[in-house]
Amino acid sequence: MKPTTNWLNAKGIGLVAAAAFAALLLWALLRPDVIVVETAQAQRRTLTVTIEEQGRTRARDPFIVAAPVNGRLLRPAFEAGDDVDAGTVLARIAVPPDDRRTEAMAQANLAAAQARRAAAESAVSEAESAHSRALREEERRGELAKTGNVTPEEVEFYAQAAISAEARLASMRAALQAAEAEVASAESRLLGNDPDDEDGIFEVTAPVSGTLYRVFEENERVVPAGTPLYALSHDNALEVVVDLVTQDAVRVAPGQMLRLTGWGGSETLPGYITRIEPQAFTKVSALGVEEQRVNVIGALQEVPPGLGAEYRVDVAIVV
Repeated sequence: MKPTTNWLNAKGIGLVAAAAFAALLLWALLRPDVIVVETAQAQRRTLTVTIEEQGRTRARDPFIVAAPVNGRLLRPAFEAGDDVDAGTVLARIAVPPDDRRTEAMAQANLAAAQARRAAAESAVSEAESAHSRALREEERRGELAKTGNVTPEEVEFYAQAAISAEARLASMRAALQAAEAEVASAESRLLGNDPDDEDGIFEVTAPVSGTLYRVFEENERVVPAGTPLYALSHDNALEVVVDLVTQDAVRVAPGQMLRLTGWGGSETLPGYITRIEPQAFTKVSALGVEEQRVNVIGALQEVPPGLGAEYRVDVAIVV
């Protein structure tokens, strides 16, 4: 009987070991995965609420340089992206010449205007001489009046004569200015009639310093007055434009801070709201829903290199 008992004990131990292994295997299969968490100490801070929307940059205070006269635009020498200073000649326009009859009439008008200017110059010289003489007479009578050699009425007469001479001199000088303006007007009608005359070329200059971010006319052609030639940014200044739905726009006010991301760089660009346009507009969303939106304008505290006009940005306005 003893061998049988040993066999039963060994079998029981094996069953217990198998059951324990099965239970251990089942626990290993069913146990939950370990979750790695981060911990931090709870602190009381200010909650910042923002309105987020996509926007774009644009040139602040842009200038559209247009052709001031009709004529043939000579081929421009500048390209988009060029930096220019105030007073730089951006374009040269050859003013078209007139026909022979019109040119003869303009020449005659110029000669008449020059003659009127010469007469006005002579009249001014005569008036200056008369004014000087009247002042000397007034001064002389004033000295004689101190010794009682002339009457007060005579002193008053010469004083009035000096005033009249001064008024006549001012009138003659005004007439001379008008005559000079007539000469300039007559000369302008002859611009472009001499092909070798540089006065027939009208130069268009840059009103401010900045960057040319658009060239409207890249080739030589005849242009009418008022044709846009260049779009010029003032001192390379940029501003941010973001269109918000009107429900969000009423929560925005000038002076609130904004943050720019998604412009291509890693850092966040700070700025502030400058104004909200007073009139909204209708815009169809990507889902085909009509929305009333309004443009909100902001300024950047610092413009990083590489950021230009009409770039897409992500804007967060702190409200």
